[in-house]
Amino acid sequence: MRLNRCSRRSHSNTALACIATTLLLLVSSSTYAQHVYYRYLNKDGVKVLNHSIPPEYTQSGYEVLNASGQVVKVVPPAPSPDEVAKNAAEREAREIYARLSRRYSSVEEIESAKQRRLRNINTNISILNGNISGLQNAIQKIMSQAAEYERRGAAVPEPLLQKLGDTRAELKIADEILDIRKSEYQEVIDKYDIDIAAFGTGEALEKASKAEAQQ
Repeated sequence: MRLNRCSRRSHSNTALACIATTLLLLVSSSTYAQHVYYRYLNKDGVKVLNHSIPPEYTQSGYEVLNASGQVVKVVPPAPSPDEVAKNAAEREAREIYARLSRRYSSVEEIESAKQRRLRNINTNISILNGNISGLQNAIQKIMSQAAEYERRGAAVPEPLLQKLGDTRAELKIADEILDIRKSEYQEVIDKYDIDIAAFGTGEALEKASKAEAQQ
């Protein structure tokens, strides 16, 4: 029976010790909270030191001080809408630069790729212009042949009329393809110029970041 009483006493002492430790932690936490101060600027631009900070001032930044008056934490002001927009633009520029830098090592390399594409399109345009010129000459020749029949008072043969129609259809298609190639030429210029500008911007941001990190 004495063993049971000792066992119960031991358990009781342990429980009391846990409760005491918990209360001590709560008191210490409360005491610490009471000895933390916040320093911020109010609406009049005056520095205020208090145990709490009104919510409307938290976005303007503040300092946290301990009981000795030492600054233990500095919370910077929240970024302005302009700063948020600038940060977003820089983040996007870095992402684009990262994508481009996997394909190109410099602005000059992008320019070289641009010129290669433009030369290919120019070659295609030259071929189309040659085809169009040939088709136009063929149409003139067919029309001259048809006119010769009409001067003799004879009906223009159906095969000749069919050939004229087919050649005009080919010319129309060639003209449409030429317009597409000319549009593509300008699109290539615009696309590569955008990439060149983006690469330059991203490269400048990367250099600025490295320089800042070395300071």
